Amino acid sequence: MRKGFVATVSVILMATSLLTAATISAPAATVKLTKTVPISMAELESEVRQYQESAKASGGDPTTVDPLQVLNLLINNELFRQGAARDGVKITDAMIDSAYASQKASIEASYGQRLTDEQFAQVIVNNFGSVADYRTMIGEQLLVDSYVRLMKASDLNKAITIPESEITSFYRKYRTQFVSPETVKLSHIYIPFTDNETTNRANKAKLDDVARRISSGALSFEKAVVEYSEDAQSKSKAGDIGWLTMDNTDALAGLGDAFFDAAFSTEVGMTSAVVTSLTGYHILKVLTYSEPKILALDDVISPETTVTIRAYITDQLSQAKQEEVYIKAINDLVSDLRKSATVNILYK
Repeated sequence: MRKGFVATVSVILMATSLLTAATISAPAATVKLTKTVPISMAELESEVRQYQESAKASGGDPTTVDPLQVLNLLINNELFRQGAARDGVKITDAMIDSAYASQKASIEASYGQRLTDEQFAQVIVNNFGSVADYRTMIGEQLLVDSYVRLMKASDLNKAITIPESEITSFYRKYRTQFVSPETVKLSHIYIPFTDNETTNRANKAKLDDVARRISSGALSFEKAVVEYSEDAQSKSKAGDIGWLTMDNTDALAGLGDAFFDAAFSTEVGMTSAVVTSLTGYHILKVLTYSEPKILALDDVISPETTVTIRAYITDQLSQAKQEEVYIKAINDLVSDLRKSATVNILYK
C-alpha cells in the first residue's frame, strides 16, 4: 500500500510539473502577417512591469495598467515590424546613430552645456535603463515613423488650414495669457568688475564723474559711451542693449535687483546715476517704456520679434492638427495591418 501511494504521488507531482511548465511556456498571443511570431507571457509581464513602474514614478496608480491593452501594443509593434519588412522599410545603424546624436544635441541645448559621450550615456541610463534599450527604442520609433510616412503619405501631406473662427475662439479663451509685461529698452555705459578692489573703486569714481557731467549737459551720453564704455557689443550701437522685461527672471538673476530698480524707475530719455549690478558698473539710459497690457490678435508677441499673436496661435493650432493627423495615420495603418493579419490572443 505504501509503495502504491508513493507511486501515485509521484505521478501527480509529475503531472503538476508538466502543467506548470506548459502554462509558463504558453504564449500570450501569436501574430502572423508574413510569418507566425509568438508573444510570450514573459515578454508581456516584463512590459506590464515597465508600464507599472512608469505609472508609479509619475504618481499614478500602477494597478490601472491593463495587461490586455499592453498585449495589444506588443501585437501592434510586431505587425509594424512584419509590415515594414514586407514593404521594404529598413532602419540602419547609421539612422539610429544620427537620431542618437540629435537627441544628445537637444539635451545639451536644454542643459545649456556640452556633454561628453559618457555624461550623455549616464543621462540615458538614468531615464531608460541602458543605452542599448534606448537605441532599440529609437530604432522602433524610426521604423514606425518611416513606415507610416510611406504608407499614409497622401494623408500626411495634405495642407492644413486653420479657420479664422478657431483662431479667434482660441484667443478669446486664453487672451489673459497673452500679456505684454512692463518693458524698457535700454542703452548703457558699462565697466565690469575686476579682481582688484582698488581698480573697482577707481572705475566707480570715474563713472560717477561721467554721470554728473551727463546730467549737467557737459557731456552727451552717446559720446560717453564711446569714450568710457567697455562693452564692445553695445559700444558701436550707442550703448543699445535691447529690451528688458520685468518678468525676465534670468536677467534678474544675472544683473540683480538694483539694476532692475534703476531700469524701471528712470524716465524715458533720462540717464541714471551709477548702478552697481552683479557684474559691474552701469549708467543706464531708458530709450522706450511700455506698460503691461493684454495683447490684441495682431500685436507682436514681444518688441524683439515680428511674430504676432495671430501667427503664434495659428502655428500652435497647426501643430496640434498635424499631431492629430499623424496619430490617426498610425491608427489607420494598424487597422489595415490587423485586417490582413491573423492575430490569436491566448491571454485571459
